[in-house]
Amino acid sequence: MHMHGNNRITQHCLLTLVLILFAFVVSSCSRVQPTAPRKPPFPIVTTDNLFAVDSLDRQHTWIVGFNSVIVCTADGGKTWEFQKSGVENNLSAVSFVTPAIGWISGREGLMLHTTDGGKTWARQKTGVTKHLFTLMFVDERNGWAAGDFGTIIHTSDGGATWVSQGSGEDKIYNSIFFTDQNNGWVVGETSLIYHTTDGGKTWQKQECSEIIPVVDKTQWETPAPSLYSVWFVDPQHGWASGMDSTIIATEDGGATWKKLKNPAEERKLTLYKIVAREGNLWAVGQKGTYLHSADSGRTWELNADATNTKFWLRDMYFCDGLYGWAVGSRGTIIKTEDGGKTWAMLSGIPVTHK
Repeated sequence: MHMHGNNRITQHCLLTLVLILFAFVVSSCSRVQPTAPRKPPFPIVTTDNLFAVDSLDRQHTWIVGFNSVIVCTADGGKTWEFQKSGVENNLSAVSFVTPAIGWISGREGLMLHTTDGGKTWARQKTGVTKHLFTLMFVDERNGWAAGDFGTIIHTSDGGATWVSQGSGEDKIYNSIFFTDQNNGWVVGETSLIYHTTDGGKTWQKQECSEIIPVVDKTQWETPAPSLYSVWFVDPQHGWASGMDSTIIATEDGGATWKKLKNPAEERKLTLYKIVAREGNLWAVGQKGTYLHSADSGRTWELNADATNTKFWLRDMYFCDGLYGWAVGSRGTIIKTEDGGKTWAMLSGIPVTHK
């Protein structure tokens, strides 16, 4: 009995102590002044995955991505504005021809058009329901979009009407590029390359034999690496990039393509975008991979630290030889003003925070 009595006294003391501590905490909390909400330790414009960027000049840039997000800047990234798309689809590509006139493509045949810099977006009828992963306009009237199941569509009236130019094959077309109204290329799944000289009415197949696996009947068939990006500076000189850190180049309009050696090949990461300006080439991809060439692709420098991110970078655009943007996973937006030597993170989660 004596033991039980001691236990009851101990429990009573503990309960009293807990009540005193609780009263003290409540009293202390009531005297704490409310503080302003803490800002995250890194810049955030959006947390959505970003898929595409287009930059007309050093001031005007549009970025699109998942959850129908559209963000734009008219002052080189100092301030950002969210624009309302009026849809809920994931947005895949953006192409502007003036600060007022642009288009956005996306899932399920989606095409949006603006004539007021994105203040309002109107939906255009494309006549297709396939995903449109890539989009390019060469002027206010002529544009092309491409996507899965061999889809290519073309407009010659600013998107009022779209016509099909695709093959309908069971292949994904990832990137389309036109140097003018007639000469264009599309690249995609299993290293496919098609070229047109008549504005897309007809397409001819091209190939880089160096990236097509050679196997005999005793081996498992190895698929050729998919190509995710194509870029031309004129109808003769172009480059494409893709899986396994593949970069290929042509100097004759694609009649022949050759593989370019680069220091990212050992990592076999996908290079989602390649861009060329004024003799410089830049490529970005998985895990923040970043390559630069100052001699049109003959030699390359791998500088993963420059982007300060380990997330994938899906798209990149340079409006001139110095000013460029790259965008990607988890709201990553980075910008360069010195031709890619250094990059500033305007949105995203950096590897190192200064």
